[in-house]
Amino acid sequence: MAKAIGIDLGTTNSVVAFKDTSVRTITTGPDNEELCRSCVAIDKKTGEFVVGNSPYNSWKKYAPNIVVSVKRLMGAGISDEQVQKMKAQKSLYPYGIDKLAGGTDESVAVILNGKQYTPEQISAQILRQLKEDASVKLGEITHAVITVPAYFNEKQKTATRKAAELAGLKVQRLLAEPTAAAISYGVDKMGKDEEKVFLVYDFGGGTFDLSILVASGGNFIESGTGGDRWLGGDDIDKALMNYVFEQTNKEQNVDVQALIDALDDRKRFAFQGELKKQIESAKKQLSNSKAASIEIFGELETEDGDIVDIEVGITRDEFENLIRPLIQRTINLVDELLDKTGYPIETIDNILLVGGSSCIPLVKNMLVAKYGEDKILSSEKPMLAIAEGAAILAHSLSDEFECPECGEMVPKECTICPHCGAKLDKMSDDAGAEEPPIMVTYTTKHNYYIKLESGNQKIIDANELLPFEVNKKFKTSVDNQKIVELVILSDAEGGTFEKIASGFFTISDNLPIDSSLTFTFSLTENEELSAKVKIDKSGKTTNIVLGRGNKDSKCLGAISDSIQGILSDSSISDNKKAEYMSKVQESIEEISKNNFKEDANEWQDIENKITLAQNNAHAPEEADNSVSLVIAKILLGTFDRFIATDDESEIKSLISKAESSSNPMEKVVSLKKLENLTEKYSLFTTIFMFKLVAMSDSAVPAIAAQADKAYNDMMNALNRHDVDTVRNLIFYNSNVLNSMSGGIDIKTALRG
Repeated sequence: MAKAIGIDLGTTNSVVAFKDTSVRTITTGPDNEELCRSCVAIDKKTGEFVVGNSPYNSWKKYAPNIVVSVKRLMGAGISDEQVQKMKAQKSLYPYGIDKLAGGTDESVAVILNGKQYTPEQISAQILRQLKEDASVKLGEITHAVITVPAYFNEKQKTATRKAAELAGLKVQRLLAEPTAAAISYGVDKMGKDEEKVFLVYDFGGGTFDLSILVASGGNFIESGTGGDRWLGGDDIDKALMNYVFEQTNKEQNVDVQALIDALDDRKRFAFQGELKKQIESAKKQLSNSKAASIEIFGELETEDGDIVDIEVGITRDEFENLIRPLIQRTINLVDELLDKTGYPIETIDNILLVGGSSCIPLVKNMLVAKYGEDKILSSEKPMLAIAEGAAILAHSLSDEFECPECGEMVPKECTICPHCGAKLDKMSDDAGAEEPPIMVTYTTKHNYYIKLESGNQKIIDANELLPFEVNKKFKTSVDNQKIVELVILSDAEGGTFEKIASGFFTISDNLPIDSSLTFTFSLTENEELSAKVKIDKSGKTTNIVLGRGNKDSKCLGAISDSIQGILSDSSISDNKKAEYMSKVQESIEEISKNNFKEDANEWQDIENKITLAQNNAHAPEEADNSVSLVIAKILLGTFDRFIATDDESEIKSLISKAESSSNPMEKVVSLKKLENLTEKYSLFTTIFMFKLVAMSDSAVPAIAAQADKAYNDMMNALNRHDVDTVRNLIFYNSNVLNSMSGGIDIKTALRG
């Protein structure tokens, strides 16, 4: 395969590294810098993405269409308290943060130039830039080891893999950042027979990570992880910015934030860019000097026209008092991890400091005061070690390496280069003893739970060796249960739980309540979760398709919400509920049978069928039999040119029989056949529902207008035979149909 690289995809900065006979950082950008700002902007003139240090240094040119710290949004939910804080902190994060249109209820969108992007799409721009810069210097790049915080859960890891896929990279491994740092340190510093237990203290720009690792002869065993994904250098910047505002407010009797908000866009963005630059500069200066200052003159003024200058000095002592609680929080987390894993501090050989924020003197001073000077080691390359560790593992995982004589790639088993004839076994003479492969034994980073009516029950403990598999028995909750929803949670900060996956399965057997089901939960080495269930009575086993945060999760969430809404609606008869559940059961079985990819368009088709079944359930009893007739007539009247000729003839024939037959049985059979046939064209029915919303007197005007535009756009796309665009329009405008919480009664709506 082509060359493989290691990438530290950081919150503040990203780094790319490569290993052949040695490990080296690959410089990026026009100025060939080792650190690439994790910053993405859109050029208003060209509409092109711009990545790295250049847009960051031109903040006022690009703001508000400039994104930083997007890593904090990867796999996060819009209702997350920390996401909402980011949304409110415009001085730090000027771009828009909102719910993703057409996504799940928790999906996050980044808004640039009025257009929504997922955090994965933004991160992909950073990865693509790193890949392209490395390709210029190394040749074709196809694979990478990408580092992630140790505390990332499956949703966040899935988001990272998606970003890599969008960037054209194949992921060899997602490697925990502290493990990458330990690999870098271990390979450089440890003897072959030496064994050490490291606690890696990784204080980065957006996350704080901890890992306990046992390192021996090229083997690394993860023995425990901890930290806080919402604690990092961003919080130090915020504390320093708040100090500047407080001092200015007190000295000049103003509200600085209000004055900033009152500026026109151009001046506000320029001010915010300068403020960020000076905050960061002061933070770095206070690591080497006893004082620093933040000065911005002539940019702010009161309503009376009085100029308000920012001129705040801060000593190192004052700065350390500001951030001491943040550093103390990291030490508390160290103690929590030691207690949780049962490692007394005496068993830890060294605490290895990595990450940009670990360079702040107070960090080392407080750790030394707590654990002793001999325990603390500062990485020689705190900003580069993680990428270099990833590159070492990428090299070890590769099945090819670079000939040191001619630079061509050759298989590992070769002793003579097929390109230049060089004896490859001489590498040991030139580059020291041949290196053993790097082996990392991975462990689970979180506790996993299954959601039950009685509460959450743990199914997998943290720190289990990966891969891992466990069987758990549960029981059916009602007689003759046909549909079961499986919801998997993991633990999160503050004793909370976070939903990471969900799925459905059906039971064909008629089982009494409390019938036994055996679930098998499996985690791969990359901590990817899968599940299957065996019905103990029959022995039948079914794989459960779990949503991974894309169209799959949106569809599965819509099924869950729809089921709850229909079953709890007392106005719907038991017969109609049973008919509805039968339709849902068919859709779930279709999902299980086909195992669609997470972003497949078929998920939208399934959701369309559920919406149609929901609306049929809401239709009045007396109109129920004629709903399929109405739908059939809609298809013929509006979408006839898109329907197969044979189907069109059959629909016409069935309509005629249903309307004219004096035989009740023949009429029922015709209607049932008509219903099954028109279900093939549920996409068209869904399109027409947008028109019904646009025509509805009960729709909010803004929703009606959105529905009307969406309908026209879909019809235009259909006329171009562009079905993918139609599906995407339905996906991104799903809030239109969701707004009609009682369903859309097609027959009544047409009468109106």
